Amino acid sequence: MSRPLPLHFRSFLIPALAALLLFSGCSKKTEPNNSKQAGRQNQENVAEVIAVQQREGSAPNFSWKDSMGNVIDLDNFRGKVTLVNFWATWCGPCKRELPDLISLNAELADRGVKVIGVSTDRGSNAVEDVRSFAKEHSITYQIVISNDDLEKAFGNVNFLPTSFIVDANGKIVQTYVGPRSKSFFSDALLATLK
Repeated sequence: MSRPLPLHFRSFLIPALAALLLFSGCSKKTEPNNSKQAGRQNQENVAEVIAVQQREGSAPNFSWKDSMGNVIDLDNFRGKVTLVNFWATWCGPCKRELPDLISLNAELADRGVKVIGVSTDRGSNAVEDVRSFAKEHSITYQIVISNDDLEKAFGNVNFLPTSFIVDANGKIVQTYVGPRSKSFFSDALLATLK
């Protein structure tokens, strides 16, 4: 017959488990090995990272090609506050954040705020999978497909979602590991605008 846990241990264990569930995200180690087959659907806001530049004192710069073939990079967003959100299509907490990020991108655009989604999906069909996912979930902000260099440049992103707030000068001012609410991000972004 087992004995019940001591009261002092139970009073610690329950809040600890609740916090773990509330703030938990996905470990990149849980990424599925197989990539679902997706049709080739054109979603113009999805592109692959083509170059990464590590810099001291500023957010790493990374670039991608837009649907017209123009090279765009994070430095194009200087003068704006940018939320860089690392996520994946297979990550449950990431999916729960999406409607809030879509809404924030629309609501705060006129205030000079941008959202960039950095998908960490891998595999031979990653671009098509993310395009299909973006279309299905009506993601309107820019999405880039990450690579190991970009994740290392941002400090070895190991848990998803992980979000970085980059100020108008290109400096990372906040880092958040795990999902956050719309009001949380809104308050943090508006505070960075001041």
